[in-house]
Amino acid sequence: MEFITGGTGLVGRHLVWQLLKDERPVRLLCRPQTDRSSLHTFLESKGVNTTGLNWMEGNIQDSDFMEEALTGCTRVYHVAAVVSFHPKDKELMKRTNWFATATLVNAMLHTGVTELVHVSSVAALGRTEGQPIHEDTPFEDGPNVSAYAQSKFDAELEVWRGQEEGLNVLTVNPSVILGEGNFHRSSSVLFKLVHRGLKWYPTGSNGFVSAHDVARACVLLSDHGCWGSRYLLNTEDMSYQVLFSGIAKAMGVDPPHRPIRSWMMALAWRLGTIWETISGKKSNLTRESISNTHSDHSYASNRLQRHLAEKGLEWSYQPMIETIEETAKACLKALGPIQR
Repeated sequence: MEFITGGTGLVGRHLVWQLLKDERPVRLLCRPQTDRSSLHTFLESKGVNTTGLNWMEGNIQDSDFMEEALTGCTRVYHVAAVVSFHPKDKELMKRTNWFATATLVNAMLHTGVTELVHVSSVAALGRTEGQPIHEDTPFEDGPNVSAYAQSKFDAELEVWRGQEEGLNVLTVNPSVILGEGNFHRSSSVLFKLVHRGLKWYPTGSNGFVSAHDVARACVLLSDHGCWGSRYLLNTEDMSYQVLFSGIAKAMGVDPPHRPIRSWMMALAWRLGTIWETISGKKSNLTRESISNTHSDHSYASNRLQRHLAEKGLEWSYQPMIETIEETAKACLKALGPIQR
């Protein structure tokens, strides 16, 4: 039995699919309010038999519950996390991303479950001006480090502590993840924006990888004993303009054609703050989120390919154009046809 946290999310659902299609039973942690139907719909669309899926309802921050939940399992895939660039979510991310990881590691040590695959983020890696990011770029705290990045870095420290205390661990650090998921949350929102007729594009660039490849890497690396390393996962670096144009083409709509200038970005997050005050609702436009899409991030690593090659396996990423086309098709199905 393999245990998954965050199994209904973007990466989690693809991981559940990877395991179930190979007839490997899965125990899936969920909260009482978790929407289980979306995962079942996704799995049914893939033609997967779900009899091997077992739900375990509870709180990852409850140590007694986690020890009970892990009993009988052989491996843990820790995918659950809160992704936010809103300052009001700082404490939530500490609890969910950092403290919960510490609780999970302790529960594994107490129950004797020794294999942990942690889905981290490139946000937990350092930044060196003018150089591509890789697994060994040292993380440095500072005024430009987001609360999300800090929480993911602190979570990784708990994972490596687990290694020092006897666990077999590895982390994957994906760049921006694209794929079929909830198009109202996280990076999947990018597809919804184009679906709604977005006319503007940020001037920055980033790295992108498919959720399918992240899940596939988790399984392959752990199945072949690639413990004790972190792996940067990135298919391709591209500008947001190129990304949005690719999404628009796949949806059959005109691409965003107006660049968002720096002064517009600064005005946007300030207006977002005013909107929060008036409406009482959190805005998606924050200083951190806008800064991130206005910056240029690049990545370079072949550690994944090298380590799998040492095990006799050849790795290749799904081309990003295929990921975009598949995800755009799923978005149109989920949100309905474009209103012209």
